[in-house]
Amino acid sequence: MNQATDSIALAECKSSPFDDGCAICMLRLWGSSDPGNPRVWRLAVGVVLVGWLPLFVLALVPLAGGNDEVLRAFLRDASVHARSRVAAPIFVLAEGVCGPRLAALARTFRERGIILQGRDSAYDEVVRSISRLRDLWPVHVLAVVLAYVIAILLFAYVPASFLPDWHHSQQTLLLGRSLASWWHALVSLPLLLILLLGWCWRLVLWAGYLWLVSRMDLRLVASHPEGAAGLMFLSHSLSDLSVLGAAIGVIVASTELAHLFAGGAVTLEQLGRVTFGTIVFVLLIFVAPLLSFSDVLARTRLLGVSTYGALAQRVGEAMEDKWMRGRAGADTSDPLSSTDFSVVSDLFQSAQRASTMRLMPIESGSLLVLTGATALPFGAVALTLVPFSKLLEGLIHLFL
Repeated sequence: MNQATDSIALAECKSSPFDDGCAICMLRLWGSSDPGNPRVWRLAVGVVLVGWLPLFVLALVPLAGGNDEVLRAFLRDASVHARSRVAAPIFVLAEGVCGPRLAALARTFRERGIILQGRDSAYDEVVRSISRLRDLWPVHVLAVVLAYVIAILLFAYVPASFLPDWHHSQQTLLLGRSLASWWHALVSLPLLLILLLGWCWRLVLWAGYLWLVSRMDLRLVASHPEGAAGLMFLSHSLSDLSVLGAAIGVIVASTELAHLFAGGAVTLEQLGRVTFGTIVFVLLIFVAPLLSFSDVLARTRLLGVSTYGALAQRVGEAMEDKWMRGRAGADTSDPLSSTDFSVVSDLFQSAQRASTMRLMPIESGSLLVLTGATALPFGAVALTLVPFSKLLEGLIHLFL
């Protein structure tokens, strides 16, 4: 956000640190991000043109000398295509999808009145502190430096035998690496790592924001029909971030696919274990920030059980005294016209909701969306392991 936008947002208290900007410098060059902004799409295409297209062009260079092995090896390497042509642009497009949605969730705290009156200044300070961390240039520089350190270490210490053949060169290039391999080490891989580290920082900010808000005085309703004292809207963050889960799934699944195309043995059982591990990892990092509210939800449920239980006890006793024990002076001639039963029923339902309130603002639907998005790339790999005849036979049995 520019300075004027920041001032308006903070004055109206309707903004959040997630509706603009990005954790990495490159994605901030075009300012505000939204999924319909053509600049975001152009930037995603630009990432592919910088990260993948030069690799393809440099893999063509050995063809001039009659050597087509580098190009063949490059085309067979599914992992490099998935990382540079799929995962990297997804990380860019996620800026226009996840950022505004996280911002909308953050604004819900104020829109629903969950932030108590008189605590507005404290909440504004939380917003300002997270915004300052988001805009720290040293963090952006550190992300770039760390990305290059990781890329250089991988380039220098991973044995050449572990790398696809397109990394090797018969010419007298430095370290015996091809031109495409050098571009991958100095541009393509650092670019992907910068995008990944940028989103890691954004998730850290999201977790910090939720943790700070959870420590404030909140107005929670134990009998809220959503089942989490009015905080169940936070569960939507899991489905909103599912696009990132898909990108992580693409990176991991493509490694298995590349191993398969290189002649390695990949079984469905092995792929299942990798899929399960990746899903568990994604769920842990995306669900963990929501656990900040477990403590306050536990206290809210305890208070709700106590207060609603006591009220239900008193109302229930009065109800039985009037209608079952014939309390003196009570008109019990026409129970169908009395509103006592509906009032007591509503109260008892509220007491039941308070006693069964969840301790985590997480619903199964959001978990399924995140799990499905992460597992989808592995499903595509699994299809390559199943013969088409068996797949067709299974589909026929499914519908017949």
